Amino acid sequence: MGHEIITTSTGKINEYLHHIDLEEFGKKRILSSFIAEFNDFSMFLDCGSSLEVSHLLTYANKNKIDLSRVKYLITTHHHFDHCGGMWKLYETIKKSNSEVKILTNEKTKELLNNYEFHLNRAKRTFGDYIGEMRPIEDKAFKLIDPEEDFEYGINSIDIIDNFETKESEINLAILKTPGHTYDHQCPIFIKDGEIDFIFYGEAVGTIYHSTELLTMPTSMPTFFNFEEYMLTLKKLKDLIPLRAGFGHFGVVNGKKNLQKTFSEHESLMRDFRSKVIQYYSEKPETRYVVNKILPSFIHRTDLIGDAHPIMNNLILGIVYGMMMDLGYRKT
Repeated sequence: MGHEIITTSTGKINEYLHHIDLEEFGKKRILSSFIAEFNDFSMFLDCGSSLEVSHLLTYANKNKIDLSRVKYLITTHHHFDHCGGMWKLYETIKKSNSEVKILTNEKTKELLNNYEFHLNRAKRTFGDYIGEMRPIEDKAFKLIDPEEDFEYGINSIDIIDNFETKESEINLAILKTPGHTYDHQCPIFIKDGEIDFIFYGEAVGTIYHSTELLTMPTSMPTFFNFEEYMLTLKKLKDLIPLRAGFGHFGVVNGKKNLQKTFSEHESLMRDFRSKVIQYYSEKPETRYVVNKILPSFIHRTDLIGDAHPIMNNLILGIVYGMMMDLGYRKT
């Protein structure tokens, strides 16, 4: 139930929240999704690509989560690996509940329905693992303006909806967290006056380690913006929850562990950017920069070899995204 530093297993992590390993790329510990289950309603947080939606629905079925009670499908951002299968999940749940809504912002809605450029670019890196994306009807969406001024504290955050468990009242809010992409948002759950859970998505890097709080950047092309990313980190740092979910991967438990994660990641991002600048000045070739940086990232994960065959592709992606932000490469 989330007593370890990092929770990587599939299952309930508190009284209302389920963590699901979607086994992206056919491997464990790569992509996380969450289901929040309350007295009268449930909601899904991200869903993976169209290839992973079946894992999410299988988990819901095994755990007797009634699809007719699903009120919201909440996105973190438009990328295929997080919400590329949203059309498929929506169409499935709509059969049980015609009132279900995709709770997101206008920018994510636009990108989910104008996906050709994103999907074609992703295919270069991830091949056939990207799945399929399809347009989503307008009535599927409930559009919101994510909270921007959350650096002023929890009392400044607008609540979107309220839910009840057997023990507590839970408030839902969504924060505007650009940087990784310009449409990125983070759902949060507030309980007893403090933040019980945040789903960071890719707003605070990735964690590909099962025991150590070592992060990696999320500077994937084409919308990564370093300045916005670091501002988001600064704002989120003042809202440390009891636990937080990472899109890649799992749950970090405890405020002290999350504070350590933030400090580690802020330092990493600044160092990473400096190294890209240094290595590019030595030789302005993408492969050279990637090869120079690669050794410093390998020790930051315990997913190696067959456990994560595309790790090198991911590192290429984050380097290229940083190079684009620096103006070294174009879209």
